[in-house]
Amino acid sequence: MIAAARIDALMNQGWPAADSTELDGWLVRRNAGVTLRANSVLPASAPFDLGRALDYVENLYSAHQIAPSFQVGPAAQPGDLDDYLAARGYELRNPTLVMCAEVADVLANLPEPTTAVNISSAPDDNWMDFWWSVDGRGGSAAQAAARQILNRARALYAVIPAGPPVKAIGRLALVDDWAGIYCLAVDPGYRRQGLAQATIHGLLQQATTLGVNRVWLQVVEANAPARALYDRLGFQTVSRYHYRVRA
Repeated sequence: MIAAARIDALMNQGWPAADSTELDGWLVRRNAGVTLRANSVLPASAPFDLGRALDYVENLYSAHQIAPSFQVGPAAQPGDLDDYLAARGYELRNPTLVMCAEVADVLANLPEPTTAVNISSAPDDNWMDFWWSVDGRGGSAAQAAARQILNRARALYAVIPAGPPVKAIGRLALVDDWAGIYCLAVDPGYRRQGLAQATIHGLLQQATTLGVNRVWLQVVEANAPARALYDRLGFQTVSRYHYRVRA
């Protein structure tokens, strides 16, 4: 079983923010307000003065026009941080499960794809436009900031088919001998055709040639269909987190 702090570190490396400030054990991440993970505090260690640290975070984020936010999981420090944030007026957002598996086990549970999965080391415009149409928030400037997040980390990108119209995409962040599944999306008109499974298969099959042995993913706790799929593929819940956001 992987430690919660280790999985937090992997997720941070798989989705790196443009700027990160070390604050007495906290990592204060900023990325022009694009994506909550890249614009939230990862509270890895307890600061000496909690109140002063919170004041600093709130002032810094406000100066950058970002809502003060924290990613809170089992390894968050101090241990009562979640209660402290709630009392300070922070709202709970996006309860999420973190699931892990051995790559070999997932591949053994996946059917052989019946469609070609195209893998590359960078997201092209077709990939980006499809992802942004499904999961994007904001205009061209926000999309550019999101693309920079993707390009900061070593990763594989899958698309079905190679050119438009795109039916499905996925991203696999590569961190040491681990990989993280991100940005898995299927066009609503092509769902229930096994394209999500084909995308995962293509990414993990390629990852095995790069020395990757284990894989993680994040899934919103309320997303029952996705959780059922990942259960069937052999993923097990190893951690969880949510965000606390000050409106």
